[in-house]
Amino acid sequence: MTSKTTLTRWFLLLLAVPLLASSCSKDSDIVTANDYCYIKSVTLGTVKRKTATINTTFSGSGYAMTINLRDNTIENRDSLPFGSQLSRVTANIIFDGLMLTYRTKGSDAEWTAYNSADSLDLTAPLELKLTSNDNNSSRIYTFKVNVHKQEGDSLYWNMCESEVPQLADMTDMKAFIFGGKLMVLGQKAAGIVLAERSSTEAQGTWEETPITDLPTTADLQTLREQGEALYLSTSNGEILSSTDAKTWQQVGITHSATLTLVEKTQDFFYAISEGKMLRSADAITWEEESLDTKPDSLPNTNIRALTIEQANGNLRTIMVGHNDSHIHAVVWNKMWNESEEEEDAQWMFFNWTSDNAIPCPRLKHFNLLAYDGKCIAFGGASDDETHQALDAMYISQDYGITWRPSKEHHMPVELKGIESCITSTVDNNYFIWIITNAQVWRGRLNRLGFVQQ
Repeated sequence: MTSKTTLTRWFLLLLAVPLLASSCSKDSDIVTANDYCYIKSVTLGTVKRKTATINTTFSGSGYAMTINLRDNTIENRDSLPFGSQLSRVTANIIFDGLMLTYRTKGSDAEWTAYNSADSLDLTAPLELKLTSNDNNSSRIYTFKVNVHKQEGDSLYWNMCESEVPQLADMTDMKAFIFGGKLMVLGQKAAGIVLAERSSTEAQGTWEETPITDLPTTADLQTLREQGEALYLSTSNGEILSSTDAKTWQQVGITHSATLTLVEKTQDFFYAISEGKMLRSADAITWEEESLDTKPDSLPNTNIRALTIEQANGNLRTIMVGHNDSHIHAVVWNKMWNESEEEEDAQWMFFNWTSDNAIPCPRLKHFNLLAYDGKCIAFGGASDDETHQALDAMYISQDYGITWRPSKEHHMPVELKGIESCITSTVDNNYFIWIITNAQVWRGRLNRLGFVQQ
């Protein structure tokens, strides 16, 4: 009997343990007295945003608040968008302590008890006072919300120079960044010249150098950069190269027919000759490229191209130009990756159809840039007279399938309607340079200039 009684008592005791634990866990009113007083996390609620063109809301939870326990500060390293309205914002503050109160930093106002359901005025920094559970100590934090002071998605322009003598009377201009300098190759009455700017800063000086190594047959608009070299083609089938933009020499041999350099990738030259797309590794032996449609839609004038690396690692060449049988610009793409070699990738034609009703306009002095992960096109008046010179930037976010006039990426209003030669390039600090009418303009999306913290 003694043995059975002992076993029964142990069994009842084991049953009682989880019941006791369950009872304690439900008692949320019991607080252990200690000297803890620290904020664990801060998350912003919904934030209103209002600008001249935007009236919307967004979730502040996407902007992490960093808590620095060394200097007791709380702020967001990634600033909220321009136009964020901070006068009424909720904040979910998780803390370990007895009571949290707040007031505007630097004021002698009474402390207000924090309630997560109440809106806070965050237009100025707040002081957060947290009292410990034992009510014997406290800690004061500075709570600050940073907002961008400029519209991140707006493109702002400055005219760096109004009348550059070295650019005056220059035609067939081609701008590029090389060796940290802004350079422009162009034609003048005396021949081909290089206008070279001392830097890509807001202030700079220009000098002019005659280029005697380039023949009159040189097609300056075919200029392409790859690695530390420049390349261009001539109308009689030559490919020329330079490492300083001043001295040039031939690469490979002269092609047997007229040849227009389209692009230079790390491994290949691409060119159009006699209505065919060609590829060569050495500018000596050329092979015909594979196309997904007949070559009669290849561009034959105003050919521009750029090669970009996509977010997924794929490489893609976008070619845009004019074809006499098309009222809009024609667009071709070639994409390759680790699973498909560059020489095996096929060129794809983006035809204008009912499913693609927003084609790239056929513009004079056509410019094509890669910028902010998008393709940008602009230039002079369109051949069908539906677009004025420099009236808009046409943006493609799908690598050339559709082109829409941008509301954020705008041209300098002072340039609208100027019909002279237009050239452009992008420097390493994300500034777009536009050169026309002996004027030099520089612009950048604000957010691309924001300091990354």
